[in-house]
Amino acid sequence: MTELKKKTKVRRLDLDKNRRLIFVSDIHGDVDTFKLGLENIGFNDNDYLFIIGDITEKGDFGKNLECFRYVMELSKRDNVYPMAGNCDEVLRFILPPEQKDNFLFYTVVREHSILNDIAYEMGYKLSMNMDVKEFVDLVHERYKDLYDFMESLDDIIVINDELVLVHAGLDDLNNIPEYALPILKYDNFYGRSDGVEKLTIVGHYPTRNYRHDISCCNPIFDFKKKIISIDGGNHIVKGGQINFVCIDSLNNMNFSYAYEDHYPKHIMKCDCDYSTPSKPVNITYGNNEIQILSTDLDFYYIKHVNSNTCMWVHTSFVYQDDKTHKYYCYDASNQFLSLRKGDLVSIVKRGLPYSVIKKNGYIGLIETRYLDYDN
Repeated sequence: MTELKKKTKVRRLDLDKNRRLIFVSDIHGDVDTFKLGLENIGFNDNDYLFIIGDITEKGDFGKNLECFRYVMELSKRDNVYPMAGNCDEVLRFILPPEQKDNFLFYTVVREHSILNDIAYEMGYKLSMNMDVKEFVDLVHERYKDLYDFMESLDDIIVINDELVLVHAGLDDLNNIPEYALPILKYDNFYGRSDGVEKLTIVGHYPTRNYRHDISCCNPIFDFKKKIISIDGGNHIVKGGQINFVCIDSLNNMNFSYAYEDHYPKHIMKCDCDYSTPSKPVNITYGNNEIQILSTDLDFYYIKHVNSNTCMWVHTSFVYQDDKTHKYYCYDASNQFLSLRKGDLVSIVKRGLPYSVIKKNGYIGLIETRYLDYDN
């Protein structure tokens, strides 16, 4: 039976220096967007593909299990290297008897888990008073292939002694933790690190949460710190995406990236221009207390407590803490995006009088009348 604690698995590779390398992380069950991204960057047998954890969890109903199985199938190719993320370890949570509360939280309260997909596939009804042990025993019996695959995932990959891949973060390659969890759930690694010895590519922490001025989900390339952070926040932050970072070859180390998201697309039919705020603010998790000042249709006009900045936020992005009764918002920006006719945008949240949109990975507001412009 799988142990709750997983010993850190390290793989060292010596790869062909003339082939392209593709890095992706934090798919979070969004198998359709992942497939589209691979297609659009032309992934083929001559490439190396590294999936740096969080294959599953938080995806739409049925998609977490489908995505996990798709990556299992991909991994049969000798040029594909899936890795562990903290979310991929969720199957461990249902094993020991003392993890019952975690199991019920993931399945009955939070949902959007591979565990929900497994239960549906088995025709098993999940509830707060269910027999957890019975369900666990059935999963062990019928889904051994999932456990075996999860157990096989590497935690650290070192490529040609030049590149280090790890889901969340690793301070010192010469001081690797015995157990994997600290490097699979190292929150704010890029923000907390002063730099590392070898170029390290990580996911886990959405890049939007590192940026407190602009709202952007694109990868962060910091060659001074030798850290590349690629988690686009797919299914985590508003406007999230799956980032695909590419290196032409290990010989030239030319980097590029593309992204895909699951939001509806719109081609602008007209120009729109907005001035840049004198103090751009990107509200992120953990620094998101607000005060509601007024309402206009689908939007609140709020003041961000920490920065003392006012902005418009869609009402569905705002919630109240049950204990403190204070208000918070999930993600917000005080920037309106200027656009040109013909620009392709993702519509993150349509509303009135404004909508939240994204262009080239940057998220902001637009007056909805521009989206409805027909000429």
